[in-house]
Amino acid sequence: MASKSALDAQRGNIFYIAPERLTLVTDKDHPLYDPRVEDEPEERFIENIKLEGVLNAIHVRKDGDAIVVVLGRGRTKAALEANRRLAAERQPTMLVPVVVKKGNDAALFGSMISENEIRRDDTMLVKGGKARKLLNMGYQIPQIAVTFGVTRQAVESWLAVDELPEVIKKDVEIGALSATAAIQLAKYPREEQVKRFEDLKRQGAKKTVATVRSAAASKDNKPAPKIKSRKEIEKLLNGNIPAPSNLIGYSEGFREALRWVLGQEGGAE
Repeated sequence: MASKSALDAQRGNIFYIAPERLTLVTDKDHPLYDPRVEDEPEERFIENIKLEGVLNAIHVRKDGDAIVVVLGRGRTKAALEANRRLAAERQPTMLVPVVVKKGNDAALFGSMISENEIRRDDTMLVKGGKARKLLNMGYQIPQIAVTFGVTRQAVESWLAVDELPEVIKKDVEIGALSATAAIQLAKYPREEQVKRFEDLKRQGAKKTVATVRSAAASKDNKPAPKIKSRKEIEKLLNGNIPAPSNLIGYSEGFREALRWVLGQEGGAE
């Protein structure tokens, strides 16, 4: 009976080698030089690599006998330092995953730019959910902090926000409530959180109306005329009625404040 592959998929070219065998390009005239190679890895990154190993493969290219790093300079430097620390502690050192990258200098340099410039960070709520999952799987908060590469206080804040009532988390998710405000709300007893949240939203509405009036004030500091109805605000925003003389040339910030009053966007901070 023929042996069955662990995965029904095309085999890749991932190899595991000691990071000490990798070559970092430091020659500024080299086509694959990147100024990031001069940066030293942060302590939290080194500790993360030391604990978890290198999880994302380093991309390399063969250049004679040298194995040149194309993508993953920071990971390589962090792995080198982590191995130095492991050796000093008489612990086994690590191997790192590498993928052989093919292509000319231009194509490889383009890959370098793509990896470093096109990224999207998780929101605080997503991070909180992931941290909660790790906690439920047996991780301690210091381990979670190392895994994310953040402080223990950051993880505790994420977990606290993760426990907020859904009505508050919904506003955080859509950006109507700032992360800072959510963290502050999480410090109160649960029975007070919604009440304080509603108070905060009311305060935000008052603040926004005051901002509208201030933004619309004329140069001689006369307050803007009161806008009496929702329909009048909508007509003003849509350009269906002329702006009063002291609103001509009003800023986009003022327009955003009006849209907030209509419930179209924005919210309490």
